Amino acid sequence: MKLPPSIRIVAITVVSGILFVVLVGVVNDALTVYATPEMQTQFLRIYTPDRVLDRFRDSKYVGGRGSGGGAGADYGFATHQKGVDEDILMNSADRPALMAALDQDVTALLTATGGQIVSDASSESDGVRLHYIVGKSEGTVTIKPPEVIPSPERYCRQPIGPGEVLVWVRVLINEKWFKAGVPSLRSRASFPLLSGPDPS
Repeated sequence: MKLPPSIRIVAITVVSGILFVVLVGVVNDALTVYATPEMQTQFLRIYTPDRVLDRFRDSKYVGGRGSGGGAGADYGFATHQKGVDEDILMNSADRPALMAALDQDVTALLTATGGQIVSDASSESDGVRLHYIVGKSEGTVTIKPPEVIPSPERYCRQPIGPGEVLVWVRVLINEKWFKAGVPSLRSRASFPLLSGPDPS
């Protein structure tokens, strides 16, 4: 029995739609890269600013520490993030030295773990921003300028010494792991530098 033309058109349309949805799903699954711990660079896994901060902090003050991370999937690459957020009591005059020490520490660890630093920019208002490449990964490190916390006496049990300030120290790392390897500098326009969320 032959189906009427109108029913055949509907049937063909439905079947075509189902095949299209299946095809899109297969293609999406094939192109999507899901993040795994193995995709993280050694730098991302082991970095901590504590050794540097210990040189500047007033040891009598036990501050709050926060760190977190995340991961995501995308077409052709996976993302990983790590953030460090810590308050320390320190000498106000040492804040530029703290920024320089954090920059040097990150640079040294990146180099020691096989990283190639593509750029290292800094300013008083924005802090330090490094862009690096390690194997199939491309990443950025953002070190925000130490932010003075107002009314520190609310948080400090002991009297604050002359010239001391309570500050937030924030470091954010964003990485992309590319399945086909980091895009060349010529095609970098297709993959702009990682921006990531502002840690402030």
